[in-house]
Parts: sequence; C-alpha cells; structure tokens
Amino acid sequence: MLDQLLDYLNIKELYPPQKEAMQVIERNESLLMSVPTAAGKTVVAYNALMKAVKEGKKGIFLVPLRALAWEKVNELKDICRNILNGAKIGVSVGDFDKIRGLSKYDIIVATSERADSLIRHNPPWLTEVGCLVSDEIHLINDSNRGPTLEVTLSKFREINPEIQIIGLSATVSNSKEVASWLDATLVESDFRPVPLKKGICIANEIEWDGSEFKRIDIEGTEGIALDNLPDQCLVFVNTRRSAEAQAKRLGMLIGKRLTNEETEGLKQYTSELKSGADEVTSVDSNLTKLIERGVAYHHAGLTNRQRQIIEKGFREKRIKALCATPTLAAGVNLPAKRVIIRDLTRWDSSFQSNQPLPVLEIQQMLGRAGRPGFDVDGEGVLIAKNNEQKAQIVETYFEGETEPVLSRLGSEPALRTHLLSLIASGTISTTEEMHSFLKRTLFGAQGELWRTQHRINKVLDFLEKEDLIEIEGKVDGEFIPANATIQEKLKATPFGKKVSQLYIDPLSGVIIRKALESEVPPNSLGLLHTIARTPDIYSLYVRKNEMETYLTHLMQMEADLMLPPPVEHTELEFYLWDLKTALLLMDWVEETPEEHLMKRYSTTPGDIRAKVETAGWLLYSMSELSELVSPNTTKMIAELEIRISNGVRKELLPLLEIDSIGRVRARSLFNAGFTSQSSIRDAKPSELSEIPGIGDKLAEKLAGRKDPEQMRFELV
Repeated sequence: MLDQLLDYLNIKELYPPQKEAMQVIERNESLLMSVPTAAGKTVVAYNALMKAVKEGKKGIFLVPLRALAWEKVNELKDICRNILNGAKIGVSVGDFDKIRGLSKYDIIVATSERADSLIRHNPPWLTEVGCLVSDEIHLINDSNRGPTLEVTLSKFREINPEIQIIGLSATVSNSKEVASWLDATLVESDFRPVPLKKGICIANEIEWDGSEFKRIDIEGTEGIALDNLPDQCLVFVNTRRSAEAQAKRLGMLIGKRLTNEETEGLKQYTSELKSGADEVTSVDSNLTKLIERGVAYHHAGLTNRQRQIIEKGFREKRIKALCATPTLAAGVNLPAKRVIIRDLTRWDSSFQSNQPLPVLEIQQMLGRAGRPGFDVDGEGVLIAKNNEQKAQIVETYFEGETEPVLSRLGSEPALRTHLLSLIASGTISTTEEMHSFLKRTLFGAQGELWRTQHRINKVLDFLEKEDLIEIEGKVDGEFIPANATIQEKLKATPFGKKVSQLYIDPLSGVIIRKALESEVPPNSLGLLHTIARTPDIYSLYVRKNEMETYLTHLMQMEADLMLPPPVEHTELEFYLWDLKTALLLMDWVEETPEEHLMKRYSTTPGDIRAKVETAGWLLYSMSELSELVSPNTTKMIAELEIRISNGVRKELLPLLEIDSIGRVRARSLFNAGFTSQSSIRDAKPSELSEIPGIGDKLAEKLAGRKDPEQMRFELV
C-alpha cells in the first residue's frame, strides 16, 4: 500500500522522519509526529488511514478548519480513486446535529467540533473507526478549540481502546508528555525539506543567519518585499487594519514593477471578484485595485469567496505579495519563497497591552517559507527596531524553545459543555466515572484535576439547578467522605440531552429557555436579541461615542426584548453589545445593502457572514428547543432562521428555492413583478434578461423550467 501511495504521489524517497513514522504505523502503534511545517506529515497520515481501510476499518481525519477539510477530501478522493478501489471519502463540517449518511464512508474528514458532535449522537459505526488522525494536535493548547479536540481524542480512546491515533504536531517543548498521554510513539525532528535561511532587518540592512549582510533600497517591509521580486512573499502583521494598509503601500511599489503580461494575468481574479459577488461592496472594489497591482490581503474580515480567489491567485504565483494576520500561518497551505514577519506583538485584552507573540506562532509563520520542489531554500525575515531588539529576537525566536502544549479543559465554559456531553451521551453515569474519564485526558495527565475540583462541583451544581442533569444520591456539604462519590449518579434530562445534541453551550440553552418562557410575545427582534445574548456568538462592540445611541434604542425597543436589561453597569454594556448585534441581524433580514451594514455597524463582509451563519445555527437550535418549551413559537423561529440564512424579507422565501437566486436577484425579480416560481417559469427569457443581475444566460435557465420546484413556503 505504501509503495503504491508513494508511486502515485511521485515521491521517490521518504524524508528521514517520514521513514521512522511509517515504521511506527506498520507496527500498528499510535504515533505523535512532531516536526516542522512542510516536513511531509500529511503523507504519513494518508498511509495510516489507507492501511486501516484496507484492513476493513474506518478512518477519521480531524482538521482545525473547514477550508482544510475540503483540501484533504479532494486529495484523498483523488488518491483512493486510483489506488484503493475507490474507497468512499466523506466530509463532515456542517450542521452539528446531522449524522445520517456518514456510515457509508470509509474515511471521513471532519473538524474536531463536528467529530465531537458525532460522538454525542453515538452512531453504531463509531466502533469501526480503527485510525484517527489529528492534524495540528498542538492546538489542544488553544483556549477556544483545544478542549474539544482533547475531549474528542479521549472519547475515541474510550469507544475503541485499540484505536490507532496519529497526532501531527508542530515542534513543541513537551512532545514527550503529549505522546505519553496518547500512549503513542514519538517521532521528533527539526528536519526541513527546504532549508530555512533566517534574517533580521534593521532599517535598510538584512542580516542573514548572523553572518551575511544585504543592503536594500528602501527601509523595512517594503524594501524586503521588493528585494524578493520576482519571487512571492508573505507578510505577517498583527491586525486586519495593518494587513490592509501594508498591502496598499506594497501595491504602490510592486504595481510599477509588473510586466504587461503579469498585469494581464491578474485580470482573471479581479473579474472573478466582481462577477461572483451577489452584491459588490467597497471591499471587493479595494481588493480589485490591489490585485491589479499584484498584491492582496487575507484575514477573517473577508468572505470565504474573497479568500478563495486570493489564495488561488497566490498559489498560481500571480499575486506577488500577500499581507495576512497570523491565522493564515496556522491554516491554509500557502508557501512562499520569503516570509516577512513585521509585527512581533499582539494586543491581549487580559493584559490590556501588546504582548509578544508565542514562539510556536512565529515558527508556524516561518514554516511557510520555501516551496518544496520550487525553492532551494526558504527565507524568513523578522523586523527589529534596534540591536537590542535584534538580540532579543535571536534569543527568543531563533534559539528559544517553543511553548509546551497545556490542557485548557479546566475553564468553566469548557467543563460546562463537555461534562454535559459526557453525561448526555452515556459516557459517564456517576461522579466516580467522571473523575476516571477526566484522569485519562491531558488535563488529568498534567495533574490539573484536583486543583480544579471546586470548579467541577460548581459546574455540576449549575447543570443540576438549570434542569440539564439530575444527580441522584447527592451528598451536600464541603467535606464529602471519600466513598461518597460512588453513590452519586448522573443523568441528563430531556432538555439537557437536546442541548448537548444541538452542540450549543449549556448556558446558551438556559438563556434560550428563559426567553421562550418570558411573558413578552415572540417577535423577530426579541428572538434575535436572545441568540445574541448567548455565549455562542461574538457580539459587536459598542464604542463610547455610540453608547447613547444604543441606550436610546433600548428605551424605544425594550417592550420587544424577551430578556430584561440588567441593572449592573458592566452587564448593561454587554446587553447593549448584544442589542447592536441583533439590530445588525434585523437589518440583514430587512435586506439592507451590505455596504450600508458595513458602515452602520463598523464591520466587514466576513464578520457579517460569520454572525449570520452562527445566528442561523442558534435559531435552528432555538426552534428545536421550542418544541420542548414553547411549541407554538416553533414555526415563527424556523421561518426567521431561513430568512437569516438568506438575508431576506418573508415575501422572498419562495423565490429562494430556485437555483442561482440569492437575496439580491430575488429582490430584483420580485420588484419586476415576478413574485412566484410559476410567474418566472411562465416568463419569456427576454422579459427576465432585462432585470438587474439576471442577464441572458440565467434568463434562459430560469424561463420555461420543466419541473416545478416543490414549494416549501406558502405566503398567507
């Protein structure tokens, strides 16, 4: 199997760490592979998964991001089509409570959140999983996503004690400890297929590896990027605004140095940006101007569509410089000849100041330097203000150790979510079993369990008080005898089970239930404000100069809000953040143009999409919970969920059933008098083509469709 895989991928010889890792897989042992970026970890993972499938088992590949999931699915499909008798490859990154249809796949690529959700539903085929790959396993250290990854790995080991775990990690200082926790063989190396040349730039001089010096024409980032032409570079900065400003400065210089042929080649991306948008915004226009000059920026404020076009332009070597925030380094595989790290600090709200970037993060960025098969070496340049900072950079980032991977499972939100999940899925049914499970997590292995016992008790009390679980044989009091835990039985209530399966924070479930039980009649604003109050959505910040505006809104709208405003000042501030978020979502379903939303709420297309997506998921969860709590509101919530997902008023719902019709085109058709599917079907192409956003091609497709689509919505 390995020979076939290498032959298909045209790999003549394995790198030393790959050879060592393949031997571990052949021995059916679990593996932790801790090596730098681009050292060939993915091939090792594919071999392990395919070996499992050949032995009649299933494989799961956990990835941190959806974009990476699709990348892996396409690669695996291609490989399996040719060398594994067309083994079925599935992807699971969408709805958290949909599990049907996955049993037919041999290999499933999923985010750790989605895999955790699968376990909560406990489908019978989970016992057939013989190999579990965890990409970027060092993200256990991440306070947001780490606990889910850690618990998912622990649960799979409970379900199938013989499972082979393949952990793929960046170089971390406590890899032996992580490998020991996984009962895995450690393969550790600092091998890089493309050697890395490290430089530090002060003013207009780059010092390479402490010995070689290079003068550049212009100081700083611009000079380092121009010096690299015609090769590509990645520039890492610490904020979205900085990424945009830096791209603008680079564009003014790089644009002048492009050949006519290079300028012509960039036009395909600018036309894709404009033609693919349902609604062209100022972000599309600004990106178009930058791409025309051979540069772009990349951050979470862009939509998936915009990011994909930029990534394609960079992969195809037409975009010369890409300015990004550090999230790019941990995510999409976009290598470049030169990586420039401009900012070495980032704002940290817990310190209320800029803090140095972790060594691991800098290593991840440097790992993008050098393209295997294209470059003899990769170049990573960090920018220093003076010699003192230069010495600090060398000591910390070039010679220093990366941070250890530490469990983040001990935080209250993580314990709240995962303890309910363990109880609801039947993984644990007593407090003794709970302690036993937690001991087998990294959290337990690192000795954190007893230090946080009071927090665990507090979480169990919350879950019981809010009717998410029942505790039978509970022993009250601070001093509990050692044998008392054995008597305590834990069981999820129907409400608790539903909350867990919907994959929302238990606190979100409680907030939603309170709103549905309130005396305020359900209404769109009240429902949207309720979901904005949950910890599952990031609310928009209300600036000091906006505070009065939103207090006025609150006084005008209080009667519609299903959760009363708090009295305490800080809590009231958060309440107003949530009101601002709800008003953004209200404007979205009232079809306010995206450009207006961006200006009115000081936000970006990417953030609008993220809020809309989360709001859709929370409204779906609310409609499911309403069946238990308030069945007469279910229909209204379900309708609002579809309006949120599409950003439309109620009257457009039937038109959205038609393929290729989004919020803007649906409104154009409606305003032109085509208010139903049948009226569009009966129209002549010439009547439709004149409508803004339709055009000849789509008009032909829409007119005279033979099969009337099933109507889900009847307007009354």
